[in-house]
Amino acid sequence: MLKKLNFYSTFSKSISSIKVVLLLFGILLSLSGCERITTPMLPGTDTPDTEPLTVMTYNVYVGSSADPLLSVENLLQVPTEVANMYNNVMASDFPGRAAAITKSIKTYQPHLIGLQEISLIRRQSPGDRIAGGTVPAEEVVLDFLQILMDALQAEGLNYQVAAQVENLDIEMPMFTDTGIDDVRLTDYDVILSRSDVVISRPMSTNYTKALTIEMLGLEVQRGYAAVDATVAGVTYHVVNTHLEAEELGQGSRVAQAQELVNNLQGETLPIILLGDFNTRAPDGTAYQILLSAGYVDVWQMDSEGTGKTCCQDDDIRNEVSDLSVRIDQIFVRNMELPASVMTHTVGDKPSDRLTSGLWPSDHAGVVAHFMFE
Repeated sequence: MLKKLNFYSTFSKSISSIKVVLLLFGILLSLSGCERITTPMLPGTDTPDTEPLTVMTYNVYVGSSADPLLSVENLLQVPTEVANMYNNVMASDFPGRAAAITKSIKTYQPHLIGLQEISLIRRQSPGDRIAGGTVPAEEVVLDFLQILMDALQAEGLNYQVAAQVENLDIEMPMFTDTGIDDVRLTDYDVILSRSDVVISRPMSTNYTKALTIEMLGLEVQRGYAAVDATVAGVTYHVVNTHLEAEELGQGSRVAQAQELVNNLQGETLPIILLGDFNTRAPDGTAYQILLSAGYVDVWQMDSEGTGKTCCQDDDIRNEVSDLSVRIDQIFVRNMELPASVMTHTVGDKPSDRLTSGLWPSDHAGVVAHFMFE
C-alpha cells in the first residue's frame, strides 16, 4: 500500500489438476528417525530422480482494499477509513488463510516461493500520531511471515527465508471505542527456499519510481528481492517483485518494470522472475516491456485453464470465483527451456475455500514445473 512521507506533519496541521494428476508423492522415507523431503513425481515417471524444478508465486493479500483510504478528500476522514481497513484485515483471518495456502505448498513442495503482501501489523494504544507524535507502534498484532512459517512447520515442511524486501512502513491514527490508536503496516515481498536448496547472494532494492498520494503525503513504495539458488547442481537468479497496483500508478508500474529490466540486464545466470506484476497478459504495457527484454512467460508453454489470478471480492467471501485477469506471472530469461514446462493455478477452486467461506487470498497462486532430462 503506502509509505510515509509527510503525513504526520500534514495531518497535525490539518487535524488518513492443474487438474491433471500432477505430482504423486514419493514414498516417505525415514532414516535415523528423521523425516526426509518427499519428492513429487510427474505422471509417468517411475522414480523420483526426475524431480522437476518447481517454483511458485503467491500474493497472500493483506486482507482489505486500500482504495477508500487512498481516495479520501478530507484528512478528517482518515481515522475512520483506517479503522475500517484494520477491521477488514482482522476479519480476513490470515492465520486460517495461511493454513490453506500451506496446503497448496505442501501438495507441490516448490523449491522456491515468491510471496507478496507479507504484512507486519503493529498497534499503539493510545496513539500519538494525530497530535504530531513520533513514537512508533511496536505491539505486534499480526506477523504474516511468522504465521506462515509456523503453518509450514506444523505441516512438516522445512522452508527458510532466502531474501526479502521492505516496501513500506506507514503508521496512521484510527478511531476505536475508547479513543484514538495508531496502526502501523509494514509490507514485504519474500522469497522462501526449500531446505535442500543452496542459497547465496541475497539482495533487495526499492524502485526509484513510486506512486505519490499528495492528499495524504504518502509514497507507495515497491521493490524486489533476489537470491541465487542452486537446485540439482544448477544455479538460478531468482527474483520476486510486486509492481504498482493502483490505476493512478500506471506510469509508476511501467517505470518500475523498466527499472527491473535494466537492473537485471547484466545478469548472466538463468533468471526466474516471480511476482504480482499488476499488468495484464498478454497486452499490458509492463508485460510487453518484459517480453521485449527477452523474458519468456512460461504460462504460454504448457498450461491448463485460463491462468486468471485476480481478483476475488475485497472481503474474499464471494461464493463464485471472480478471477478475471492474469497478472500473477512467472518469467524466465537466460535459460534453455526444457521440452516440458507445466504451469497451473492454486487456491482458486471452491474446495480451496476455508470452512468460513473465505478464499485463501484475493489472488490465485501460480506454480511452474520445469522438467529437465
